[in-house]
Amino acid sequence: MKSFSSLALIPWLLAVAGRSLSPFSGATPDSPPQDTLTVAQCREQALQNSPLQQKKLYAESVAALQIRDIKANSLPRINIGGQASWQSDVFGFPGDSPLFQVPEVPKDQYKLTLDVSQRIWDGGSDRFIRRQRELENELAAAQTDVDAFRLREVVTDLYFKALLLQESEAVLQNAQTDLERRLKQAEAAVAEGAALRTSADQVRIQMLKNEQQIAAAHADRQALLEVLAKWINRPQVDFALTTPDWENAPLHPETRPEFRLFDLQRRMYTLQQDRLQLSLQPRIEAFGQAGFGRPNPFNFFETGLEPFAIVGLRVSWTPIDWGRRSREAQVLELQSRSVTAQRDYFLQSLEAGTIREFWDLNVKYKEQIGQDDAIITLQEDIVRRAEAQVKNGVMTDTDYLAQLNLLTQSRLTRKTHEIQAAQAREMLVAKLGSD
Repeated sequence: MKSFSSLALIPWLLAVAGRSLSPFSGATPDSPPQDTLTVAQCREQALQNSPLQQKKLYAESVAALQIRDIKANSLPRINIGGQASWQSDVFGFPGDSPLFQVPEVPKDQYKLTLDVSQRIWDGGSDRFIRRQRELENELAAAQTDVDAFRLREVVTDLYFKALLLQESEAVLQNAQTDLERRLKQAEAAVAEGAALRTSADQVRIQMLKNEQQIAAAHADRQALLEVLAKWINRPQVDFALTTPDWENAPLHPETRPEFRLFDLQRRMYTLQQDRLQLSLQPRIEAFGQAGFGRPNPFNFFETGLEPFAIVGLRVSWTPIDWGRRSREAQVLELQSRSVTAQRDYFLQSLEAGTIREFWDLNVKYKEQIGQDDAIITLQEDIVRRAEAQVKNGVMTDTDYLAQLNLLTQSRLTRKTHEIQAAQAREMLVAKLGSD
């Protein structure tokens, strides 16, 4: 099965590669983006375009059909029946009567009937059944929201992985600009005879290494954007990403769809407890039957094909259930308490699972970003002094390029910590459902 699943992905991967590399595709890596999407917009689009949303429509359709069936319970029930039989013995008098002729009941008997019944009082069961179907529809929708909620974390993770590569590519492009400027200086020094050709070649080697990193980051970012576009149902990568603003808005874990699901489950058990009271109510309905029979089922003296009819009222009531209703109520109460315990456990797990993220967000990344700024400031001073020393022949180009590379790495580290801080915030938002 694993090999089959992997092979099934090949056509889609080839299609993705074709869109990324073909000059005739709608959006190439060099095409300017048409708009900029925030991570919140990506989460919203992923949820809206998820095939799981179809389950809500199906559940609504099922509930509508079931409610129509409930309404039909108040209509008369009509049944047409027929019967033909032969029996080995029939009712008869032991002797003949001198006063009248005793009819002979036939052993082959026939009956065609029309039965009509109309419910008069059902104890209010239809009202509870209708409310139960509506709750089942809400439960199905809530379960769909729970199943689709995990897309928030998947899309958020993809978004920030692509964003980190986007920002890293920008930092490397700036470093490439600095290298190009330094290459012009080195070539000018070589032309004047003030430096060896090796100095310019060393800068070119560093530029080639930098281009390799840019190309790798670009390819990885395009692949992640293709996957992200698939999740948000965009036909092509025609959008850019943006770093979210730092926010300290409060998060509300109770907005997660699981809590609505727990509440609906408790309401379902409460409704079923209320419905148990219906077992104490009587059921009343009117009925009628008409037809033809041979012999007449109500008068065996009429042995021909004769019409017959009967009308009346039917009452059913179970005043004693030997404690069954009480035991069922206890079962439903325990099940409701079980849902409450599951809700409390879910909340506890959610709060415990976010403690690390809160510390990373409010302490770790803030301190790291402050330290990164100090490192970059010092490294920029070192690069400026190194550039002057190269011009004066005090420092070699190799040492200068090493310091410039350290500055690039410091900027990449700072950008990484900035994106990680934003990702930590948005992952909390995605996990706690606080959009």
